[in-house]
Amino acid sequence: MLIYAFIIFLSIPLPPTRKTIPCKTKVDCPQQIYYVVECLDGFCDYWRD
Repeated sequence: MLIYAFIIFLSIPLPPTRKTIPCKTKVDCPQQIYYVVECLDGFCDYWRD
């Protein structure tokens, strides 16, 4: 039972790390499935869709 809970926990989509990723355009930012990505003020910004 613990193994099943661990697998479910690992399958939860985690938000991107809070590191500041420099960018010039939206294409420079790593894409995430469940997050909207924009290049704002020279850094990648993520938020839930």
